[in-house]
Amino acid sequence: FHQFIQPTMCKKNDQTAPTNMTTHEEKVPYPTILLPWIRAYRSTPKLYITREIDIGFSILCAFLFTILRISYRHLLVSLGWPSSPDPDTLFVSACMASFCHSSIILPGLAAALLSQPYRPCGKLSDSPPWYRDVTHAITSYCTGYMIYDSIVGYVVETWQPGVGPVLTTDHWMFLVHHVLTSLYMISARFVGAGHMSAMILMFLGEFTAPIMNIHLILEKAMEQPEFRDSSWIPLAFVYNEQIFAFFYCIFRIFLGPLAAAHLTWDLILTERGRGNVPVWLSLAWMPMCWGVLLGSIPWIQTCLETLQRGPVLSGKDEL
Repeated sequence: FHQFIQPTMCKKNDQTAPTNMTTHEEKVPYPTILLPWIRAYRSTPKLYITREIDIGFSILCAFLFTILRISYRHLLVSLGWPSSPDPDTLFVSACMASFCHSSIILPGLAAALLSQPYRPCGKLSDSPPWYRDVTHAITSYCTGYMIYDSIVGYVVETWQPGVGPVLTTDHWMFLVHHVLTSLYMISARFVGAGHMSAMILMFLGEFTAPIMNIHLILEKAMEQPEFRDSSWIPLAFVYNEQIFAFFYCIFRIFLGPLAAAHLTWDLILTERGRGNVPVWLSLAWMPMCWGVLLGSIPWIQTCLETLQRGPVLSGKDEL
């Protein structure tokens, strides 16, 4: 991983350098791991809604995630899971797509955040061109995921003929989260500042997502008749649960609030923060920033209980 995170100097004739890179940019070091993001964003046809905001990359990502989710659904059925529209099959296919989303975005976020001086209120124009493209690519990628999940998960898969989408309270909660998260990222790109605040929150929020999705997939797998005699799935579930609970507590009790407090101070209480990002916009971001952390409290309580209980199978002794 170190060799991919370390800066790479672009040379004019370097075959690994992104195409249409300027002469000045060729001399600027960038982490090699970000090269796919740069190339993917630059090679995608643009559909600008403002001078800086392109939605073409988001639309492409939404389309690819839709194909991925449908493919996972067919894969599960071929492995013996109930045919769609069985809720368990639909749920697990969504978890598998979510696992891909977070597993892909986390290394990019880490490299992007480490490659430039961290300042939540920083201006995007102060960064090299390749970093601006990376920022647009990562935030567009995440926005595309939100678009796909909102449409497929909360419209298509909840649709009832003659009624329309039937949404539960949890559905509405996730839908509002998707909309607000997308607005946060889009508004930061629109004003050209505050993007790092969105990216650090994204990184801290997504870090436990791969582990959580594995947990949910294993939980549903144990309920399937084909896997009830499996010995390794319950064992994997129990230890994955402990790992998830540990990291969730670390990120939601300590790292998340620290990052939120720092970016609140930087955006609102510093002169540079108020100059780079309109105060009204920073204030609008605060409920999104702190709301997720406050909404995590029930999950934190459950995770603390899980850690206190230790690796135990339901109805059985400690492993």
